[in-house]
Amino acid sequence: MKQSFIIVAIILLLIPLRENLAQLDYGFDFSKAGTSGLQFLKIGVGAKETAMGGAVGSLVNDANSVFWNASGISYIENYQVSFSHNTWLAGSKHNAAVLAFPVSSFVFALSAASMQINEFEETTALLPDGTGRMVSAGDYVFGVAAARRFTDRLSIGLQVKYVQEKLDDYLISNVLFDVGAIYATGFRDLTLGFSLQHFGPDMRLLNQDFRTPLLFRLSASDKLKLTNDIILTGAAELVHPTDNIEWVNIGAELELLKYIAIRGGHRINVDEGKWSLGVGLLPPSIGGLSTRIDYAFVLSEKVFDNIHRFSIMIGKD
Repeated sequence: MKQSFIIVAIILLLIPLRENLAQLDYGFDFSKAGTSGLQFLKIGVGAKETAMGGAVGSLVNDANSVFWNASGISYIENYQVSFSHNTWLAGSKHNAAVLAFPVSSFVFALSAASMQINEFEETTALLPDGTGRMVSAGDYVFGVAAARRFTDRLSIGLQVKYVQEKLDDYLISNVLFDVGAIYATGFRDLTLGFSLQHFGPDMRLLNQDFRTPLLFRLSASDKLKLTNDIILTGAAELVHPTDNIEWVNIGAELELLKYIAIRGGHRINVDEGKWSLGVGLLPPSIGGLSTRIDYAFVLSEKVFDNIHRFSIMIGKD
C-alpha cells in the first residue's frame, strides 16, 4: 500500500525544488518578467491538459502533445486529428489544430495555432478618444514535429515552429525549436517527462531586442488502478521559464468505466489561473473512428473573466 502514495511523494519533492531554483542568480537583480516576447506560446492548448493544471509533460500521448512535449506523439498508432478552442483574456480567442500520423517507425504531426483579439480604435496623445482608425493584432504558430519510441520505455521528439506576431503595421517572425523525452521507469506506472520549448534566436522590433519565452519542463506521473473500471492518475510538473519565476503544476484525473474522466489541477506560484476543473467524454468507437470530447474551466482569481476551453480529438482505430 505504501507504493500507492508515490504521487504525493513526487509532489513533495518538486515543491521544494521549485523553491530552490527560485534562488538562483541569473546575473541581474531585477525581475525577469517582461523580458521576452511571443507570450502567446505559453497559452495551454487542449482542455484535457489544461484541466489537469498543465501537469502533463509525462502523460501526453496524443496529437496535442506537440504543445507540451513533442515526444508524446510517438504513442499514436494511427491517424489522429484534434481541434481546440479557448476563450482567452479580454475577449480574445485562441484556436489550435493538429494532424498526426505514423510513418514507419516515426510519428509526424502538423500543427497550427492562432490568437486573435478584437479590433480596437487607435488613440493618440492629441486624440485620446480615438482617431477613427481601427487596429488589428494577432499571433500565429505553425509546427512540424517528429517522434519515435526508441525502446518500450524511451520516446524522444523534436519540433520546428514558425511563429509570427503582428500588431497593426509591425510584424515579427522567428523559427523556434522544441525537444522532449518521455521515460517509463518500469516501477509501477511511474513515468518521467522532460521538454525544452521555444528555443530560438533573439528577435528585434523597433530597434529593441528581446528573447523567446524559453520553457523547461520536468514532469512525473503515476497511475493507481482502484478497480478494472476506475483509474486514478496523478502528476506534478516543475516549469522553469527564462522570463519569470518558476512554478509547479499539479493535476489529477479519475477515469470511470473508460468512458468518462473527471479532472482537476492546481498551479503553484502563479498570479492567475491557479485552479482548474474539467471533464472528458470518450464514447464508443463508431465506424472505426474514436472520439474524445473535453471541457476545462479555469478560475480567474483577480482581474480577468473565467476561462473556458473546448477540445475534440478524432482518431482512426
